Amino acid sequence: MKDELTAHGFVVMDREAVPEIAGRWGSPQAIVSRERDDSWSLSGTYGLEAFPWHTDGAISSRPPRWIVLRALSIPQSTYTELLDPDPPLLTGLRRTVLRAVDRTGRARHLPAAVSEEGRWRVRWDPRTCDPRIGLSLDEVEAQDATTIIEWREGRIVVLDNARLLHRRPTVPAGRVLERTYVWSE
Repeated sequence: MKDELTAHGFVVMDREAVPEIAGRWGSPQAIVSRERDDSWSLSGTYGLEAFPWHTDGAISSRPPRWIVLRALSIPQSTYTELLDPDPPLLTGLRRTVLRAVDRTGRARHLPAAVSEEGRWRVRWDPRTCDPRIGLSLDEVEAQDATTIIEWREGRIVVLDNARLLHRRPTVPAGRVLERTYVWSE
C-alpha cells in the first residue's frame, strides 16, 4: 500500500486495515453532511452543495500530511474527486501567493505550492485563501478530476493532503464520513 500511496497519492481499501503511516495521528471525527450554518467548516460554508477544490488545513502553518476517510453512512451514491496537479498546474501554483485569513481575521500571505523534502506541498482553499498573484480561483476550479472515488459503507481512502486537491459534488443529508488527520513527523 505504501508503494501505491507514493505512486498515486492515495489508496482505496474496502476493508478495515489502514496502512501504517508515519506521523502523529489526530482523533477520528465524524463528518456529517448537513445544511449550511455559521460554522467555520466547509460544510458550514457550502452545506449540502458541492465543495470546490481544496486541501484540508490550507491556512495552517503545518497542514495535515495525510487524510484517512472511512465511509460510515452512504444513503445514496456519492463520490469524492481527486486532483493530482499536472506540471503546468503545479507551475502555476508555485507562482501563486495566497492571502490566507484565519477564524480570528488574521491574514498571512502563503505560497500555494512550496518544495518540501524533495516534493511539492500544495495548499488551496477558496473559502479562506484568496489568490493575490498567480492562478485565479476559476482557473483551478476548471480543472478536471484525475481520479473519482465512489463511496460505499466501510470504504477507506487514505490521501496525501500535501499532494492532492479534493472536492465533492452535492451530497444528500446524512452522508457520514469519519476523518482522521495525520501530520508528518
